[in-house]
Amino acid sequence: MSYRIEYQWACWRLPAGHRPGSVTRFVVAIEGGDNNLCDAVTGKRARSWDVCMLGTASQVLKRAVYFAGACEGGSLKPGSRDCTPEAYIRRIRRLLEGDHAAPSQGNWYPRVRVPERHPLVAHAQQLGLPLTREQRYGDWFALIELEVSQRDLVFDFADKFPDLHGWQLAEVAGLPRT
Repeated sequence: MSYRIEYQWACWRLPAGHRPGSVTRFVVAIEGGDNNLCDAVTGKRARSWDVCMLGTASQVLKRAVYFAGACEGGSLKPGSRDCTPEAYIRRIRRLLEGDHAAPSQGNWYPRVRVPERHPLVAHAQQLGLPLTREQRYGDWFALIELEVSQRDLVFDFADKFPDLHGWQLAEVAGLPRT
């Protein structure tokens, strides 16, 4: 049976802004990969960084609870070890409550990629955001490129469309690989 291994975690804390009702937001990226996939060049297990959770502390913890269910059945192994759902949730909670220093290398950036028929596409068109079409694995997606100055929009999208995952709204680059 295959399972996902999580190797490293990174968290960015974005303090509440000056808008009324603004709250602190988080972006959690995880380096992970499947246990049965190997890199053809190095022979090591294949792995990559992905934004897995983003939003308020409550939104991130809800997603952590969802992921933690995979620990129960052995489908998710942080650090390549068995883990209880409670321990996984504690790990993410500690990440959010940590010293909040952004990772010394790398950064996150908005990159919205959703199926063409997702309601976010119509919402983005109403906002006047530029859209491009992209075909991946035979399916068509809408790609919404946001300027760095517009990056807070991904949090608005996460609030309005809770079915979206972090990897559909943002990506990371420059983080060190294990």
